[in-house]
Amino acid sequence: MEHYVQDKPFLSPNDIASELAVSTSTVLRLIHEQRLPAIRVSERIYRIPVAAFEKYKAGMLESPSPARVSSETKRRPRIGAGESLPEAAEPMARVRSA
Repeated sequence: MEHYVQDKPFLSPNDIASELAVSTSTVLRLIHEQRLPAIRVSERIYRIPVAAFEKYKAGMLESPSPARVSSETKRRPRIGAGESLPEAAEPMARVRSA
């Protein structure tokens, strides 16, 4: 099997899909799951650095680290906490329907 990926610095998802014999959708899923590093060129266009793809093929890419979650949750002050409510000047009369 001849490898052509070293000829250019970046690859398209379509290039990667044909190299791995998978669909372009699978490559995009790998990108969105951050398992394959990519550069977002525009809203719908991604480019993958050749070096990153070679590392992916060799199994040398680390899986993405999960987001850090602080064990302490910072409590936000409640709006109006500690304030007294204004007193009504006179009680409102109930409106009866006739």
